[in-house]
Amino acid sequence: MRSYLESRWSDVHSTMITLIKEAIQPLLPPELRARAEERVWLEAEESPMLRRRYKADVALVEQRPLASDQDAIGSVATIEPVIVEVQGSPEVDRHVQIVDISSNNRVVTAIELLSPGNKRSGAFNRRYRRKLRDYIRAGVNVVEIDLLLGSRKRLPVSHYDLPPQRRATYLVCINRETCPDQWEAYPIPLRERLPRVPVPLREGEQDVPLELQPLIDRAYESGRHDDIDYSKPADPPLEIDDAAWANDLLRKAGLRK
Repeated sequence: MRSYLESRWSDVHSTMITLIKEAIQPLLPPELRARAEERVWLEAEESPMLRRRYKADVALVEQRPLASDQDAIGSVATIEPVIVEVQGSPEVDRHVQIVDISSNNRVVTAIELLSPGNKRSGAFNRRYRRKLRDYIRAGVNVVEIDLLLGSRKRLPVSHYDLPPQRRATYLVCINRETCPDQWEAYPIPLRERLPRVPVPLREGEQDVPLELQPLIDRAYESGRHDDIDYSKPADPPLEIDDAAWANDLLRKAGLRK
């Protein structure tokens, strides 16, 4: 199911951010709060406006001056248009932050659920890696949840950093403020349920558990993704062995001939 949900990741991602916040909120100490955060960024990295945060539906407007009376003499007067340049497909950066309300809302932990733009080459990946560096320099714990197929070679921890016998389709990586030079990697095989992962808090406090499988199940149900056409291959496609395994499951479930 998870591999088929990837083609609908925008909806799944926004739902999962809310569910992650709701799941960990009651487990936090009294001074800590989980907050869902969102930023919208423009595509063109060369633009100086990129350094600002944006809300959705951004447009650049240019108004051309009307023709003067002298220009209109001997000709038919026309109304000059307003040129509207719409910024297409802005990148939405959604994540969860755990803040300490007893310390001026200091960010304690950032939970990042990866989107495709975080992994592929381009401005969004560069911006994401810059954000990770800023978190680590500021002493913020980072929990990176990667439930997407595809290479991680542009991220701090790639599959090839792991021993061959521990490599898996999905990965959760954790950077703790107490060990900023180390990442904990939790490989997640495609054919297994999503696990419980630890979410670090302030130094000396116990991690809180985050159960991922119930959240992806709820995202599937609340998004009414039961209309997925399982007769078609997953997009992006699975590896050959995993595709054969998925086909067998789908046939047993009566979803594929």
